[in-house]
Amino acid sequence: MNRNPAKKSASESWFDTLYGDYIVNLEADLLRQWLPHLFGYRMVLLGARLPAWDDCVRHGHIRQCIWMNHVNVPDQLPYDIISSMSALPVKSDCVDLVVLFHALDGAEDPRRLIREVERILIPEGRVIIFGFNPYSLFGVWRLFGRRNSPEEMSGHLKVGRRQLKEWLSLLGMEVEQHKYFAYRPPLKNQSALYRANFLEATGQKLWPASGAVYALQAVKSVATLTPFRPSFQWFRRYSTNGVAAPTTREIHHDS
Repeated sequence: MNRNPAKKSASESWFDTLYGDYIVNLEADLLRQWLPHLFGYRMVLLGARLPAWDDCVRHGHIRQCIWMNHVNVPDQLPYDIISSMSALPVKSDCVDLVVLFHALDGAEDPRRLIREVERILIPEGRVIIFGFNPYSLFGVWRLFGRRNSPEEMSGHLKVGRRQLKEWLSLLGMEVEQHKYFAYRPPLKNQSALYRANFLEATGQKLWPASGAVYALQAVKSVATLTPFRPSFQWFRRYSTNGVAAPTTREIHHDS
């Protein structure tokens, strides 16, 4: 683990922009809807610790919250653990809820991170994942020349919701609910972004899978075994004095 502070990464700086703040507030609103229905003792949060997200978490039912990230950023709220996302320093089967704030978008090995999340979750534990939709207008906008701009977020937006759902299914996790949102284009003018508000309702009706962000909640399902009584006897017959009863055979004599 590395606790040395570092400069803010491009993806974390992007959340301070106008469009980034718009995304953060939408995710915070959804988190306020989902968290009141989740209970437990421990919650691990992976990704940038922003005030809007931190405020939602503190108003949930799970009190023991552990913030983790791969780098410590001086301008943000402090993290509890700085560690690689490929090997989380958490015991197996001990966490009730894991929340990923775009941790997959910047992970070197997203599939390994999902395996780590499944490992630390208890049976019937939940995970909430926020990620950028690579098949959205925002993904297309980044594809044509804006990805390398220093003011835009880094990452490749290569993990879509359907691919993520397949990974979770292979690990025995079941998706309980999901949602797309953020249908406005990444405008840099506040008044223009406000005037594009009508696209939220229009996008939900006409092209629901084209939202810039997806949110997904899954549960770690564990198959239960029901014991049953065998149809045959496993024990030997014993006589009343504790000695195994002899086996007798009837001998038939020919008359």
